[in-house]
Amino acid sequence: MKDTKYRWNTFQLYDCRGVEAHLAAMAAKGWRLEKAGSALWKYRRAEPANLRYAVTYSGSASRFEPGPTEEEQSLEELCAAAGWTRVSGCLQMQIYSTEDPNAVPLETDEALRLQNIHRCMWRSFLPANLVLLLLTLFLGRDFFLALVTWDLYGMLNSNAILISGALFLAAALLQVYLLAGYFLWRRRSRRSVEEGGTCLPAGRGSRWANLGLWVLLVLLLAVFLLSELDRGHRGAALYLVVYIILFNLIGVLVRGTTALLRKRNVSKTSNITWTLAVDVVLCFALIGGLIWSRYETDWFSDKGPAGETYEYRDQDWDISPRQDFPLTLAELTGEEYSHVRREAEDLGSVFIPRRNYRETALLGDGPKVCELGYTLWELSSPALRESLLEDLLEDDPIKFRSMLLTTLRYVPEDPAPWDAEAAYRRYYDEDPNNSWLLVWPGRVAVVSLDETPTEEQKTLISARLAPENGKEEIR
Repeated sequence: MKDTKYRWNTFQLYDCRGVEAHLAAMAAKGWRLEKAGSALWKYRRAEPANLRYAVTYSGSASRFEPGPTEEEQSLEELCAAAGWTRVSGCLQMQIYSTEDPNAVPLETDEALRLQNIHRCMWRSFLPANLVLLLLTLFLGRDFFLALVTWDLYGMLNSNAILISGALFLAAALLQVYLLAGYFLWRRRSRRSVEEGGTCLPAGRGSRWANLGLWVLLVLLLAVFLLSELDRGHRGAALYLVVYIILFNLIGVLVRGTTALLRKRNVSKTSNITWTLAVDVVLCFALIGGLIWSRYETDWFSDKGPAGETYEYRDQDWDISPRQDFPLTLAELTGEEYSHVRREAEDLGSVFIPRRNYRETALLGDGPKVCELGYTLWELSSPALRESLLEDLLEDDPIKFRSMLLTTLRYVPEDPAPWDAEAAYRRYYDEDPNNSWLLVWPGRVAVVSLDETPTEEQKTLISARLAPENGKEEIR
């Protein structure tokens, strides 16, 4: 039987009544609080006892102080004289207990207690929550803007945007909830104190809000990893797992640095300085190194083995080109290509699947290089299709140092040769490009060619890339 156990800290800093009631109930069950941390509380098994707990606050308490401050020492001496023993501390919260049912309460002036709680909240909780709120709003600004404008494609075009956006939204709502919850609790407690009562418990909602966010985080990360693995994106899944491990490792090492400096009696100012320096160095070394490795190495590449290749004219070519392409250059042009390279990749999200195809080939022995590329979007609803088209059809100005170089835009043309519902050709300002946007019911495609296709080639492209039910609806 284990003599110790840990419990996730679900209490808010100001919830003194809730903490007192909880610890008394745990003591009655045979568990005594041994250490209260910001994240985990440690309990040790003991004989069930009818203990009284009291929570008071010390504004000078800090995890960077080498030892108890004068205010904390004076508080502990006064409490000991009144029959109370210090159990642990969590930030400015100081927890005491006593077995004496007649011991004098530590807090007799509830108005002063409420004032002290508010002062401690402004020193730790409220600034941190405001910073977190602003940070989540900044990091999730693109998702929030897409949500406000109801840009479905902007919200759902990739699993990464969808998952991170949902997390930033949940985190922002949590901070708003916690801030509003505190000020509502303060107003209710002030009214209670004015009527001769005490500060009130914070309630279950505030206790479980943080835990709920962690549960949501785990669920969303699991969904993201499973969806990426299902599409063969093992590199992206591995990158996320390594990132999470390194991020938590930095937190452990930073907290360990703070604790080590405290044991060595380093001053508060020096402790903060060294802890911040360690934090910055670790972030640059670990997270920066991870980001560098993603772009400079193949450790996190999503490109699976494409089969054996050979080198010709300083390029790699497929010995056995993949056969899962809906349309190939040989089928489109009727030519025989002696050197071929084909690449395909699943992108998009679970709501808007997207698959890219790209083929490069040499006509004869070269040097002419021929290319064919197309992207297919599968759209389950007209609303998603309209949102995607609105994004694709928007003019795209290309600038260099604030100087407009050209504007990419799609110009509508007759869709009949493509057997499509709508067709658009891409232009660079007024110059046409060999790239077309084709629209069918349930599917959208962007096709890029080397030359303008003939009528027969347009028909073939439609036959190979359009969904069967989409062509029947158009007819």
